[in-house]
Amino acid sequence: MFISFEGIDGSGKSVQARLCVDYLAARYKTVHCFDPGHTVIGNAVRKILLNREHSEMNARTELLLYAAARSQLVTQVILPVLKEGGIVVSDRFYDSTTAYQGYGRELPLDLIRQLNRIGAHELIPDLTFIIDTDPETAAARIGDADRLESESAAFKIRVRDGYRRIAEQEPERCRLIDGNRNIEEIHTDIRNIIDRKLVQIPGKHT
Repeated sequence: MFISFEGIDGSGKSVQARLCVDYLAARYKTVHCFDPGHTVIGNAVRKILLNREHSEMNARTELLLYAAARSQLVTQVILPVLKEGGIVVSDRFYDSTTAYQGYGRELPLDLIRQLNRIGAHELIPDLTFIIDTDPETAAARIGDADRLESESAAFKIRVRDGYRRIAEQEPERCRLIDGNRNIEEIHTDIRNIIDRKLVQIPGKHT
């Protein structure tokens, strides 16, 4: 089973991803990864992408770098775990590219979708949690902002709207979660959804 967590910066998705891993690891082989990153190549790309000194980065350059890091993550980490029957929980996946580079940067969505398929090697998450948090609440949670976190309020609003559209377009895969509540309330909702999903997968329920 492949689970991804999405949301604007400061949404609380990383906290929920970690809680999800802790919950699942007690019963299943579970791997926690983050996109971009988790591999030597991915971490090198991540440093380039988030470095505030790279303000001159072209939007398509950014898009290609995310796809390259994701390709390495999928082939080196995610697919091997899934082939062994394990569970992968990823802090971001290709929906981030659709939301940030598609809706945020306003690059053509057809181009984004094509590159997402290439970078993900056609892999689609079984379940995606989109933590929907007010931009003002999310901004208050961010400390030392990286290049993406330093973007304008208008950019972040476009990204949030993009995530909502993704949730509307793929309701079977994506669950829009109210991220303005306390951590435990959000985690309880997520845990219940995961339990229902696991019952549907042969060999995964207890």
